Amino acid sequence: MKIGNIQFNRPAVIIITAIFALICSVWIARVKVSSQDIQTIKNTKMSEKPKEKKDNNNDDGIQEYIDILTTTRENVTSSRKVDAIKRLGNANKKRAIPVLIKYLDYEDPSLRRSENSIDITDRDDIFPTKCFPAVGSLVQFGNEALPYLVRVLEEESLDSMRSKNASITIQFIFIRGNMMEGVLYLEKAASESKIPNGSERLLAAAQEMRKLLSNVQK
Repeated sequence: MKIGNIQFNRPAVIIITAIFALICSVWIARVKVSSQDIQTIKNTKMSEKPKEKKDNNNDDGIQEYIDILTTTRENVTSSRKVDAIKRLGNANKKRAIPVLIKYLDYEDPSLRRSENSIDITDRDDIFPTKCFPAVGSLVQFGNEALPYLVRVLEEESLDSMRSKNASITIQFIFIRGNMMEGVLYLEKAASESKIPNGSERLLAAAQEMRKLLSNVQK
């Protein structure tokens, strides 16, 4: 056999043909494997279910505690409620604030005091609040809780426990920073209040904080 100017004898031709056939068989096998892999990947992709997006609002680890406080259950003990209130404060998720606001007047039965109020000068109760766990939890939210607390002061009688505890919570929040800012915050809220008697109640809370500030400065 002659290719161009090169003369091949019969054994050489047989060897070259065998090598070529081997190369072709390997190439064909690889093509088949690749095709199978591509089809497998396609089938896998088609069979995969789309991942559901999680609702970040409800996937923050606090729903269990919110349920304890918002669901009427006869078997929910006071200790479980107190624990849920404290855990919501520690979690510091904003959507827990409205729930905690509803528990402003909830008193821990195991720490119930004979008098019906908290004295901010009582060092045993100053922080976190023992008798009313929601106060201590709301303080941990800082400024985020202020609009909700202001609304309680606007809407409720000054002598109600919820109003008293809302005022104390605001005092605690600003005690960590500048109490005068707290006075100015309440006075500004009073000037903007649209709720009947809301301005008077907020101004009373601001005046109470002024007195506390003057006592601290003495």
